[in-house]
Amino acid sequence: MEQALCVLLSGVDGHEHIGTRGCGKGNARLQRELNAQLHRRGACHCRCRGHRQRPVVLAALMGTSSSLQRAPFEGIYPTSWEGTGMNYLDQPSDMNRRVFVKGLGLVSLGLVTSAMFGGCEQLIKDIQNRPVRRYLRTGSPEVQHALDVYREAVIKMRALPDSDPRSWNAQAALHGTVSGGFNLCQHGTVHFFSWHRAYLLYFERICQQLTGEKSFGLPYWNWNRYPAMHPAFTAAGSALDHPRSNTTVGSNAAFNDPTMTTILSDANFITFSSQLEGTPHNTAHVIIGMDMGTGGSPQDPIFWAHHCMVDYCWAKWNIELHNDNPSDPTWINTTWNHFVDGNGNPVSISAGVTPLLPLLSYCYESSRVGDFATPLDMLRLSAQQAKLIEARIRKGAPVRFDIRRRVPIAANVTLRLDRPVSRQARLMTADLAALLESDARRERVFLNVDYAQQPQANDFFVRVFINLPDANAQTPTSDIHYAGSYAFFGTQATSDDSGDHPSHHHKTDFIIDVTQTLKRLHRNGVVRTDQPLAVQIVAVPAEGKFRQPAMPLMLKNVGFLIAPVHVRASDG
Repeated sequence: MEQALCVLLSGVDGHEHIGTRGCGKGNARLQRELNAQLHRRGACHCRCRGHRQRPVVLAALMGTSSSLQRAPFEGIYPTSWEGTGMNYLDQPSDMNRRVFVKGLGLVSLGLVTSAMFGGCEQLIKDIQNRPVRRYLRTGSPEVQHALDVYREAVIKMRALPDSDPRSWNAQAALHGTVSGGFNLCQHGTVHFFSWHRAYLLYFERICQQLTGEKSFGLPYWNWNRYPAMHPAFTAAGSALDHPRSNTTVGSNAAFNDPTMTTILSDANFITFSSQLEGTPHNTAHVIIGMDMGTGGSPQDPIFWAHHCMVDYCWAKWNIELHNDNPSDPTWINTTWNHFVDGNGNPVSISAGVTPLLPLLSYCYESSRVGDFATPLDMLRLSAQQAKLIEARIRKGAPVRFDIRRRVPIAANVTLRLDRPVSRQARLMTADLAALLESDARRERVFLNVDYAQQPQANDFFVRVFINLPDANAQTPTSDIHYAGSYAFFGTQATSDDSGDHPSHHHKTDFIIDVTQTLKRLHRNGVVRTDQPLAVQIVAVPAEGKFRQPAMPLMLKNVGFLIAPVHVRASDG
């Protein structure tokens, strides 16, 4: 089986270092393909010895020294591509031990031979010194420098003709346009994280190339800690300023500690991704508004800082909090060919590569999100930490959303935007007694709200309450009955599930973990054991009032989902 491994590492020497792909007898042909790419880019010379060449695992330093570990064995290739599709450490155990040098934090790149780079240790230095993506704040010289470089990059990208794939308009158009809707972006799919990570990576490469700042890392906006945009994005006349409805997410509950703690505590990739996308991600687009509320949201420079935060949450969940990505080959092998590198050359990248990018191509400065501080500093990994993390992320795990019980609440309901809806479930509090009275997290209760279609406008977000019949748009989220929220990113006019891009059909299916709300209500005696549970769905205008208050919302299904808790992975 051939599986593409296309990890592009930006080097200070100006080379694009490219991994290999394939294994077994097909490796000689793939080696020749790689040679051709390297020669075209003027990179390090490599000599092909056919499929019997001596493979070498190139270890990338995370520490302060450089070394190239050579593996003296011939003709040994992985025969399976489980996990991330890159089981390049499926070699004899003595090989595994020697890949990681004591005292050095090493991350394996895998199936990369020294011949491919002519013994190029520059690649190791590139990984060791890879760009740092810092969280936006005032008073930091490093952040200010990143903002200065970003501002310069935006100016230079806007100066390029639209025919240049690196131009500001061309890069934004990959995602979508302000008037024409969405193009190639992934929303409401299992590739929401992976596609946007690749998108950010190559945008960052373009910024590096145009400014000559190879160490530039995109800064991220931690809206959980800093609700207001950094002043650099609101300074009049700045290239980072842009027309917006709001420049802060304010006190919106979609970004507060309880919400982010609940989301990051979810160890299941599917439900974690769905909640992070539907709640803080979508809500930020809606609140900021203007271009940010459309397919052309990348036209606003804050888009990239916002999505860097989303990407950081995935990295934090994956690396710091020890959770697994899918090992499903369908997820791993999904490949995109519409991105370009810093020189405007087309590149190809697969989803299975993206989980390793924060370990190889860039690094995040850690920051607190919700109740999760920085249990693991990504900038300072020990050798043992790096080894265990890399192995786990490379392997992945089977991921599925097991539902033990479904409890229907409503189906095929049409409601008005300005009229909250309340529906009662055939579920008594007593039915959940074991779950509600135990501190152990063995099961979770989700509320699933599935709409028949996108709304005509998305200038609102939706709040959910449990057993509060009088809930309305003015009911505060501090109310004990408040369970969570979500927002639509897309409208009927901009979303289309036809054609070649199913990602056009944006998210209409939302889930909210209501376990803690139910426990809180039970603990405080607000709901009796003989009392049925009811759900209130309340639309809230993002800007004070609805533009179309009578707009219909087509509810397809509403129900509770009771699912077992997914156990976190371990790095030892």
